[in-house]
Amino acid sequence: MSNSRFVEKIHSDGYVVIPNLISPIECESYKELLEENYRDYADLYCGSSIVEGEQANKSGEKVVFNLHNKHLSWYGLFEHPEIISVLDVLLKEGTYNGNEPYYLNNISARCPLKGHPGQQLHLDSRLPGVNYCITANVIWLLDDFTLENGATRVVPGSHQWKEYASDGLVHEDEVRITGKKGSALIFNANLWHGGAQNFTEGTRWALALGYSRWFVKPSFDFMQNTPESIFRELSVKQKELLGFNLVPPKDEFTRLRRRSELPEIPLPYQLPESNKIL
Repeated sequence: MSNSRFVEKIHSDGYVVIPNLISPIECESYKELLEENYRDYADLYCGSSIVEGEQANKSGEKVVFNLHNKHLSWYGLFEHPEIISVLDVLLKEGTYNGNEPYYLNNISARCPLKGHPGQQLHLDSRLPGVNYCITANVIWLLDDFTLENGATRVVPGSHQWKEYASDGLVHEDEVRITGKKGSALIFNANLWHGGAQNFTEGTRWALALGYSRWFVKPSFDFMQNTPESIFRELSVKQKELLGFNLVPPKDEFTRLRRRSELPEIPLPYQLPESNKIL
């Protein structure tokens, strides 16, 4: 299927799966990084597991946030050319001269544990039924997604609805996104979706990336959480992908335009000491 067909399918159904973008060996390497990051940092997360709302409760899953500040190898997925070629169309439609920027505003990975009940059907755009795709999600399958291990549920066409899914809803038209590791699911963040229950002892790691039009604020402040050791290794394109050129000016004496011509330099930052026993 061509990139134009991928975009057409997202327009009609709200999602598309692109198979075999990375190898099983690469998937294993990424999973090793995630397991290490989870061991190092999960106990240090703010609020731990007692939080408001079922979607925010991470007690039944492994989650790693802000992968951009942990290892440079992730950038190969952040800017994978086949994914970017689809997003370049999807997230620029309707913009002035078709050329306003978008950026990577949400970066995390999750692995539901056995017994995790699955997620409520939800959308991630926070604004259902808008004319254009404001945010596009990319889910990298780092394990095979099966019916047994909690493959993602989606409701085709729901990205066009001007409503939210009711609590506990199992929609009659929902489908499960099963697939082989190394594939990627791209969908309009207006699409009703949610992870299903994991009945297995195995892992089901998924890298979850959200790409948004430039005026949508990020989930975390990358200007305050990117170590210098990472920043100095990034290309200009990678810095722009993280939105370092989208920082609003401090005042009218510093800059007048809301976007800067060159990426800004982030504030000093260091990851916390991990609990890993050396």
